[in-house]
Amino acid sequence: MKICFISSYPPNRARLSEYAQNLVAALSNRQSIEKLYLLADKSSFTKNENNNNNPKIEICRVWKRDSFFSILGVMRYILKIKPDVVHFNVCFQSFGRSKISNLCGLSLILLCRLFGFQVLAGAHTLADMADLEKFNVKPTIINKIGILVATKIVLSAQNVVVLVKTYGDSLRQRYGHKGVLYIPHGATADENTAKNLDEKIVLIFGHMGPHKGLPVMLEALEKIRAEKNEVKLLVAGTNNPNYPDYLKQFIDKQVPNVEFTGYVPQDKLGLVFKRAHVVVLPYHASSGTSGVFHLACGYSRPVVASNLPEIKEIVDDGASAILVPPGDVEALKDAVLKVLFDEGIADKMSQQNLSFAKKESWSAVAKAYEDAYCAMQHTK
Repeated sequence: MKICFISSYPPNRARLSEYAQNLVAALSNRQSIEKLYLLADKSSFTKNENNNNNPKIEICRVWKRDSFFSILGVMRYILKIKPDVVHFNVCFQSFGRSKISNLCGLSLILLCRLFGFQVLAGAHTLADMADLEKFNVKPTIINKIGILVATKIVLSAQNVVVLVKTYGDSLRQRYGHKGVLYIPHGATADENTAKNLDEKIVLIFGHMGPHKGLPVMLEALEKIRAEKNEVKLLVAGTNNPNYPDYLKQFIDKQVPNVEFTGYVPQDKLGLVFKRAHVVVLPYHASSGTSGVFHLACGYSRPVVASNLPEIKEIVDDGASAILVPPGDVEALKDAVLKVLFDEGIADKMSQQNLSFAKKESWSAVAKAYEDAYCAMQHTK
C-alpha cells in the first residue's frame, strides 16, 4: 500500500508533530506498507531539520501553517501520488492559529472523499466535547457553529480514529458515524528505570498554555517546600503555539527551585524524564488523551494528575496515577509528597506504568492502523 500521511512534523513543535514522528516510524515497519508519503508543514528550524534515512518514508514539506493557499495546495500532491489511503493526523488547530486556515485544512478530508480516495482521519481532539472557556475560546454561537461544521467535515472520512473511548461513543451516538475506531495513543517503554537519588524532582512537561495548570503546581510547590525544602520543580517544554508568550511571566519571576528547560527534542526526552521522581498533570481541562501521561509510563515514572475523564480512562485501562480534583492545590501537594517520600508506593506505580507502556507500544498502535488501512482496501 501507498499511504499519504498529512501532519505537522518535527522539527516543528506541537500540533501533533511528536506523535506523528513516533507513528510514522512505526508504520514504516509494517509489511503491507510499501511507501509512506509524509506531507508535512514547512519548517523554520532548518538547523535542526529531521534527518530521514528510511527509504520507505518520503518527507515532502508542502504546506505552511496559517497559509490558506499552501494548505489547499496539498490536494495537488495527493492527486499526483494517488495513494491507496490518505491519513490525516489532526486536531482542531492543526493547521495554525487562524480559524480559516484550520477549516481549510480539515476541508481536505472532504475534498479527498469527493475525489474518490480512501480517507482515515485520526482526530485527537473533539472541540464540541471541550470546555471552551478553559481553552480561552468564547462559547459564542459563531464558534459553536464553526466547531459543528469542522466536526462534520472530519466525519466525512470513512474511518475516524479517536484516542479516547468515550469520544468514539459520542461520535456514534450524536452523529451516527459507523466508521469510528478507537486506537490508543502509543508509548515507548524504556527498561532502564534508574532514578536520580540526589534530588527530589517534580516534572511538569509539555506545550504550556492556560489549561495545563502550571500556576496551580507553583502554588503547590510553595506548600511542598514549606515541609520539604529540597523538592525542585522542573518545567520542561515550550509554549503552546496558540499561547506563544505564556511561559515568560513565570520565568521572569525567578521562583526558587524552579528550572525551565525550554523545548525538549525527542532524543533528549529520556534525560529529562529520568531526572523526575514524579510527573504531574495538574490540568484544568483536556481536549484529548494525554501524550505526557504515556511518556511518563514509558519512562516508568509515577503520575499525579487531575481527575478528568480523559485522564481517568488511561487509569481505567491499566496505568497508575493518583488523581486529584482539578485546581485543588492542597490535594495536589499531598499527592506529590506521598509519591516523593513513600518509596513503596512510587515503585509500585512505576512498575505498573512501565507494564502499561509495553501494552500500548507504538508497534501495536501501528499494527492497528495497518489493519484499518487494509480493511478500507477490502471495502473498495
